[in-house]
Amino acid sequence: MSDIGQSAGRVARSPAFKFFLISFLVLLLLIPLLMVIALVSDREGRSRSVMSDIARTWGGVQTLTGPYLVVPYSVRVETRDGDKIVQQTQERRAVFLPEELTITGNGKSNVLTRSIFDVNVYTASLRIEGRFGAPDVADVDPNAISIRWKDAIFALALSDVAGLKEAATLKVNDRETLPFAPSLGIPGNYLSGIHAKLDDAASVIEGESAAKAFSFQADLVFTGSSSLSFTPAARETRVELSSDWPHPSFMGAFLPVEREVGQSGFSAKWRVPHLARSVPNQWTTTDGGVDRFLQYQFGVTFYQPVDFYGLVNRAVKYGLLFLAVGFMGVFVLELMSHKRVHAVQYLFVGLAMVFFYVLLLSLAEHLGFTAAYLIASLATGGMLSIYVGKSLESGRSGLIMAALFALLYGLLYLILRLEDYALLAGAALGFAALTAVMFTTLKVDWSGLGTISARSINPSKGRDDEMV
Repeated sequence: MSDIGQSAGRVARSPAFKFFLISFLVLLLLIPLLMVIALVSDREGRSRSVMSDIARTWGGVQTLTGPYLVVPYSVRVETRDGDKIVQQTQERRAVFLPEELTITGNGKSNVLTRSIFDVNVYTASLRIEGRFGAPDVADVDPNAISIRWKDAIFALALSDVAGLKEAATLKVNDRETLPFAPSLGIPGNYLSGIHAKLDDAASVIEGESAAKAFSFQADLVFTGSSSLSFTPAARETRVELSSDWPHPSFMGAFLPVEREVGQSGFSAKWRVPHLARSVPNQWTTTDGGVDRFLQYQFGVTFYQPVDFYGLVNRAVKYGLLFLAVGFMGVFVLELMSHKRVHAVQYLFVGLAMVFFYVLLLSLAEHLGFTAAYLIASLATGGMLSIYVGKSLESGRSGLIMAALFALLYGLLYLILRLEDYALLAGAALGFAALTAVMFTTLKVDWSGLGTISARSINPSKGRDDEMV
């Protein structure tokens, strides 16, 4: 039994056993790392909740769709009622898109703060100009009868009409001015918006049987948040937008043909022909609604360049790698020292490295990511360096750990900033750390048998302060 006990003791004191014990502790620390990820997700969800609350009162993400010319008409359809064929009259609507559409405007940006959260908002002033060709309902539906030109409407969809801050009016052929009414004015349609009845525009309507081409102009002032989008509703759509926001992110199906971005703001121009979108210039509502432009939207996001929740979340994903590198640094210093580090002390080191992310998140919400990262890394790295130096009773070991933590946190910061090369940088760091540990421990007696044999020859060289 004594031989078995001695063998077990040798195994328990061997570097190999300590290595596997450290590996187990690293895996065990995945639990608090997952808790940190959940905490980041919860705080990010809280931030989005605040953004949604502000959007409900200020104005949400805005998308301008249209305008449309909508003309109601009737058709006769035959239905079978038993052995009888019955003729019924059904009401339908023909939808026409403009021949030309030009949107020019300015977005004045602002940042609203609620509690510790900032939300990007804007006030947009747009002028919408264009021209409709002479609509012919017979081209849309050859079976059309009783076309009600006087019930035709000019419809303009806006995703959040609560953001409209001024009364909007429509000017037709530079003469008649028509008021807008609430809703899109198209039954069975879920898009929100406004519409104007054209029955009072004498220059558009000619009697009850025909209509002619007309030009239009509308001015809108509305508020929104995060982004502003448009749709290529005309045969030739032009959009010119400027703003004082210095960090635009152009998005959607079409990018600007011209753009200028500077510290004072941006300006951008889009030109989209109708051939670039698979939407006809006229159709009937029985063939589809007016919400056909979803995949062809384009515009700008008022981008916040520092998304610290995303950066913290990315940093946590490298947590396992950094725990392993930190533990290996302590382990190598232990092998070269006359002192031993207990498993509980390794656990304390790991918990402190995990708590770095909690410090980073909490400070970033108040100070911004860069300042928070600097403070959290200095506090964590400095404390752990002193702790390891005290544990090994070696100021030199503490300085080495300080250099290691400075390198680790410095590399992590660079990895977070190198979005396109983050994986490559992380892989290179992991490979370099593994290579350094392998060659540093090349002459280590992992089994501990050599140490035991030496002690049997010279017992005075034994160490009574070892502990697993």
